[in-house]
Amino acid sequence: MNRKTQRDWIFKLIYEDSINKIENLDKVLENHNLSEETFIRESINSYNENYEKIEEILKNHLKKRYNRLSKVEKSILFLSVNEIYFMDIPHQVSINEAVELAKTYCNDNDYQIINSVLGKIVRS
Repeated sequence: MNRKTQRDWIFKLIYEDSINKIENLDKVLENHNLSEETFIRESINSYNENYEKIEEILKNHLKKRYNRLSKVEKSILFLSVNEIYFMDIPHQVSINEAVELAKTYCNDNDYQIINSVLGKIVRS
């Protein structure tokens, strides 16, 4: 599975977690035939370990806008901030992938918000 497809799955799992907390990652990965995907497992584990730090980063940069974001937008931002801060993924790659996810799963121009927020986070 290529990295783009893996990120798509990671986004979906983070979104699922935002709706109904994932208690057993192994079972969820097995149900989706993703048990062998180590990047997905590492990313979700990192997201779980660093959830509070990621949320703090987003709240600090978004202020009041944080609460107005949709779960889809938040899931994309959580994925990207996790990659940039905690997984040593180059920020250009992570931002580009986040924008592509937003173009696929968000409303028309929401990708611009994702790009702007992540750009501000990286510059600070």
